[in-house]
Amino acid sequence: MGRRLLAVALLIPLALLISGCKDPYGASVKAGADVADGVAQGLKTVLSLQQQGTITSAEAISAAGYFEFANKADEAYLSCVSTAHANGNKPGTYTACIQSFNTTLNNPQQLVLIHVKDASASQTITTIVNGLATGLTSLQTALGGA
Repeated sequence: MGRRLLAVALLIPLALLISGCKDPYGASVKAGADVADGVAQGLKTVLSLQQQGTITSAEAISAAGYFEFANKADEAYLSCVSTAHANGNKPGTYTACIQSFNTTLNNPQQLVLIHVKDASASQTITTIVNGLATGLTSLQTALGGA
């Protein structure tokens, strides 16, 4: 399970870099879809860790709360991207959406939800969360101010 999650976390930024420069809207929408996939994988992982007894029910509920928060933030991000596209793809609008999304994902009050006692489980969950943020940062770089 760990290698698969690491592969997902590392492939998202690569995919975004490849597609980011040519079509800011398409790349931004793709990023939203990739985040949604990452959130779904995060929720499955949390459930699996709970079922294995690696994390407690309370830890699972807390970590799942972060992924639900990330999912709502992704919806807001996609709304921002749609607005940017509808307003004519003005320079800086997509990167502003990404910056806002990244700030939201890295909210310390929300990140505390992913802390679990088991070190291996903590690393697995953190890898997924970091993959989401890394993907968005990579897209922001690829867009170059779009």
